[in-house]
Amino acid sequence: MPYPIGQVYHSGLPIRRRATLGMLLVIIVLAAILTGCTAPTQPAVMHSRSSTPPHTQQTLTYVAIGASDAFGVGTYFPDRDNWPTVLTHLLGPDVHLVNLGIPGETVAEARKTELPVAIDAHPALVTVWLGVNDFVQSVSVADYEQQLEGLLLSLHQKTHARVFVGNIPDLSLLPSFSGYDQATLRATIAHWNAAVARAVAASGATLVDLYTFWNELASHPEYIASDGFHPSTVGARRLAEVFQSQIAPSLPAIRAGVDAS
Repeated sequence: MPYPIGQVYHSGLPIRRRATLGMLLVIIVLAAILTGCTAPTQPAVMHSRSSTPPHTQQTLTYVAIGASDAFGVGTYFPDRDNWPTVLTHLLGPDVHLVNLGIPGETVAEARKTELPVAIDAHPALVTVWLGVNDFVQSVSVADYEQQLEGLLLSLHQKTHARVFVGNIPDLSLLPSFSGYDQATLRATIAHWNAAVARAVAASGATLVDLYTFWNELASHPEYIASDGFHPSTVGARRLAEVFQSQIAPSLPAIRAGVDAS
């Protein structure tokens, strides 16, 4: 007959103590054996509500090529009230702005200073609003058209961006141009805007007709800053809304192109 398990240890110890120690040792040994035989614990699996991971939208890079209006001159807080920044917020949280606006910039200057940076940014969206400085600095309309077309063609050839180009608004509505002969001024602007339209058509860009869209300046003098020339904070927001209205129909395709890249 085999001994009870509790009595098979150290015969020199009293029976009850030997039994107690024996049981403890058995429990320890059994626990060790059971622990060694247990399969490794697998990490818990977290289940989401969807069987596929949620889509993460990539950042859409938007570059603004421009002058003092893009810089924010005339607004209360230029760094946040400039119209490209306002436009960025209107377009959505996935849009990253590279604002290259330099006060006083002409198209020829922008080709040297802003265009290389714009190309290096690999934008999906570009806005270009240059012309008033060329106009007031008496650049010939032929030179202006040639420089603008060169800038737009470079964007077309060296980026995959959708490019939106603003033309010259009706400057006769600005207080700083009140001393000009208004009929002659409007005829000259029409001549310049025809050049803008040709450059846009030659490069595959999209025209944003500020001359037509911003004719509401006549009934909204608050759109112009106290200097009588630049957009005010309210005017910059309205300008951003005009650009946004023209960009919005193309935005799904622009985003699709970013996601596919």
